[in-house]
Amino acid sequence: MKRMPLKWKVTLWYAGMLVVLVFLVLGFLLYNSEQMLRSESVSRLEDMVWDFVDGIRLNDDSYELDEDIRFYEGSVVFSVYDSDGSLLYGSVPEGFPTSTPLKAYGIQEFTGLDETWTTYDIMIPYGNGQTLWARGINTAETLTTVEHLVVRLLVIACPLLIAVALLVGYSITRRALLPVDEICRTADEISGGTDLSRRIPEERARGEMRQLTDTFNHMFARLEESFAKERQFTSDASHELRTPIAVIRSQAEYALMDDVTEEERKEGLEVILKQSEQMSSLVSRLLTLARADSGKQALRKAPVDLGLAAAAAAEKVQKKASLRKIRIQCHLSPELIVQGDAGSLDQVLVNLLENAVQYGKEEGHICLTVEKEGREAVCRVEDDGIGIAPEHLDKIWNRFYRVDEAHGSGEGNSGLGLALVKWIAEAHGGSVSVKSEPGKGSRFTVRLPLGGEK
Repeated sequence: MKRMPLKWKVTLWYAGMLVVLVFLVLGFLLYNSEQMLRSESVSRLEDMVWDFVDGIRLNDDSYELDEDIRFYEGSVVFSVYDSDGSLLYGSVPEGFPTSTPLKAYGIQEFTGLDETWTTYDIMIPYGNGQTLWARGINTAETLTTVEHLVVRLLVIACPLLIAVALLVGYSITRRALLPVDEICRTADEISGGTDLSRRIPEERARGEMRQLTDTFNHMFARLEESFAKERQFTSDASHELRTPIAVIRSQAEYALMDDVTEEERKEGLEVILKQSEQMSSLVSRLLTLARADSGKQALRKAPVDLGLAAAAAAEKVQKKASLRKIRIQCHLSPELIVQGDAGSLDQVLVNLLENAVQYGKEEGHICLTVEKEGREAVCRVEDDGIGIAPEHLDKIWNRFYRVDEAHGSGEGNSGLGLALVKWIAEAHGGSVSVKSEPGKGSRFTVRLPLGGEK
């Protein structure tokens, strides 16, 4: 079953509330107008009965009615009764109850078969304790006629009122929900096409709709950035894998040639082995980052002595540093225990040290420091190499990003090391930062919370 659109729901609610409000107002006006008409009718009846009484002349023990006295005036009927309530002069309307009490100077209402009457009685004393009664009887038809007229007007005006309420409500709702329609249309166009740079216009959005529009535009911007990173990641990964694959293929083809010596064939196989190791390292890092993105990369945490881990990492990098005549100076505080994954922390330290060797100055030095600052263990790797320009500092943590392709395409550098370092540090509840100046070197700082016992 197809659900009713939101704009029609709001329109119906608006129209319904408006119609109810109008009926309440009209009911209030009808009630008040009826009371005013009734009060005016009663007051008019009283005045007319007193005018009728003025036409009765009283003597000592007798009375007489003026010759021109009238027992009908408009809708009012006049009558004269004796003290026993017997009708002497005049008449009563057809259907009026035959036996009704007389009430001096009081308003009474009596209901017959089809009508309701209002009466006003005046007691007229004369002679020696004798009384006459003058009564005026007015039909309530006048009030009923007004009420029927108002009801007929409501019956006629109700459909028109509902139609106007629906039209106005739909117009207001459509205008208010126009940004929502534009959001849906833009979202459909983005999902059905390739242009992720599209945004929802903000000119006509106001209040909460402006906030909703800004939220969606921010979401579209993040989607565009995410897809751009994904495309770049795929392109860079393909590029990184294509080079070693091409080398492996060419070396394999060369080794299979008939005129190749055994020594040359062995060299070719060594190149193939080296390239396959680089490919294995690249795929391993890609897999780690992919698992980290999906939350499936588990860390096996245990107490780790960061000073000993740093010393072991420096020993692993020492051979590469010696080839460039770079000295690694270690200042390691003992017994700095962190709760972490030993293998992952080793990757952090080795990556930072290998970067320092690769981008450091020949015959330069690298300073590796591990010390305690407050409740944190701080590891710093500082070199005196080429440094990093300020415009690159916030981008070096991106995957496959290289500041200088000429220096960054060297052995073992996939452009994934710093991205991996950042993820590992944050996964341990820590952080990593960098300070650098071109031509003077760089200093990377990793901060990890202290905790655990050896």
